[in-house]
Amino acid sequence: MAAPASKKVVDSWKAKKWYTVIAPNFLNNIEAAQVPSLADESLMNRIIEIPLKEITRDLNHMYTSIKLRIHEIKGKKAYTKFIGHSIAREYLRSLVRRRRDVVDVVFMTVSKDGIEFRVKAMVVTENSCSERQRKSLRRKIVEVLSAKSRSQDFGDFIKEIVLGRGVQDLHKELGKITPIRRVEVWKTALKEEFDTEEVHDLPKPEHESQGQQSLQRPPLEEEPAPKPEPSASTA
Repeated sequence: MAAPASKKVVDSWKAKKWYTVIAPNFLNNIEAAQVPSLADESLMNRIIEIPLKEITRDLNHMYTSIKLRIHEIKGKKAYTKFIGHSIAREYLRSLVRRRRDVVDVVFMTVSKDGIEFRVKAMVVTENSCSERQRKSLRRKIVEVLSAKSRSQDFGDFIKEIVLGRGVQDLHKELGKITPIRRVEVWKTALKEEFDTEEVHDLPKPEHESQGQQSLQRPPLEEEPAPKPEPSASTA
């Protein structure tokens, strides 16, 4: 009896096509990355997180990353829109020193062209400040950035923020309340609703992915259950 023919194994990775990710208009529509996909349909609405320095080629932006959502595909090009940015927490922690205070604020605002988004900002003061000064700083941050966003289109406002040029006026206004060390708008997020919310990292070359080990915290050891206290003996 003849042996059954073995099934041919299909390598799905080799079957994928590579698409060029195009950055939004305010980032000059440059080619930001290459991503693989089996079909156009599986690529639509995908979120891709890219280091800003890969777009600007500026090492000053090495701690900033941007999130782009693919919304249109033409041939082998995937066009994106900006949906948020963030600054690495390790950089933010490096700004904090003894005898300095950190003031955080989170608020919703809207751009001139009617786009609603969330802003997270932080201020590092030169010295310790009072609770009254903290409240004044938060109020002034919301006032200045909200007015700025309402006077600009979304792309123009975001471009100034992610490139680090959008807080100069804010720094000057906050300095009237207390001496300021640093001002950072460290996160923005576009208000939107989509079925696909998974974030995809850029694919790495095979030799890098094999040599890189994942860094994870070791699992916490379970604490032993407390021993029951002996009951008091009756007289």
